Amino acid sequence: MKVNYQIFQDKPVKQEEIEALRSAVGWDKMEGKYDRIIQNLYTHYTVRVNEKLVGFLSVLSDGIADAFLIDLMVHPDFRRRGIGSELAKRAIIDLKSEGIKCIHVTFCQDKEPFFKKFGFHIIKAGIIDNDTMDVNF
Repeated sequence: MKVNYQIFQDKPVKQEEIEALRSAVGWDKMEGKYDRIIQNLYTHYTVRVNEKLVGFLSVLSDGIADAFLIDLMVHPDFRRRGIGSELAKRAIIDLKSEGIKCIHVTFCQDKEPFFKKFGFHIIKAGIIDNDTMDVNF
């Protein structure tokens, strides 16, 4: 079913809305943390349908050399309608036009085909997830 939506950049969003979306996609809500996160972002994008937040993407960047796409989320009831693709495209186009040299994204292996279609080169990288990994030195 086709759904009409618009993508908004840096439009106010309540942390409770992001927490609800994170929960709907099966992620940790990160309760009470998004007001601070939003303040520290380079930019963020939202998608609403009938006032409900159904899509979100945030970007961390130094504004010159590197930008990181994070938290790309689409509510399960609104998947397979192009919302995630349009969020990613919009961010990539905007960052390129702002002169950002490198755009990075971290994703689970099953999402590789999704990100490859935007031209991301898949390389080896490393991550420590302090919530799920116990790193001892």
